[in-house]
Amino acid sequence: MKIYFSASIYGGRELLEDYKKLICALKDYGEVLTEEVGDSRLLEKEETISEEEIYLGDIAKMKQADVIFAELTIPSLGVGYELAYSEAHNKKIIGIYNQIIKPKITPMIMGNKNIKVIPYQNIDEIIKKLASYLKD
Repeated sequence: MKIYFSASIYGGRELLEDYKKLICALKDYGEVLTEEVGDSRLLEKEETISEEEIYLGDIAKMKQADVIFAELTIPSLGVGYELAYSEAHNKKIIGIYNQIIKPKITPMIMGNKNIKVIPYQNIDEIIKKLASYLKD
C-alpha cells in the first residue's frame, strides 16, 4: 500500500513529534510517500526547491497513493487542497484530529462523507488502531 501522509507544514509545526510517530507507524502498513512531512528541517530544505517543483512532486505522489492519511488538527491550506484534489481523483481519505487541541474542525471536512474523520485525544490511540482504519 502506498500512503500519502498530509499534515500542516506552513500552517504550524507544533505537532511535529506526532507526525514523526504517525509516519513511523504508517510504515508498518506500506510505503509512506511523504516521510519528509516529519522532517524537522523540511522548511529549510524546501528553500532550495521551487514552489512549482514542490507542487508537481506532491501531485505525482498523490496520484501514486492508495490512501491519503491527513492529520487535520492544525488548519492548513495545503492539506485542504490535497484533500480536495484526492477526493476529485477518488482516493481513499482518512483524516484525524486531536479533539483536545481542536474541539471542532471545519464542516467542509466533517460533513464530507468521502472523508473518514477520526477524532482522538492521544496520538497513541490512533497508532493502535491503524490496521482497522487502513483496511478496505
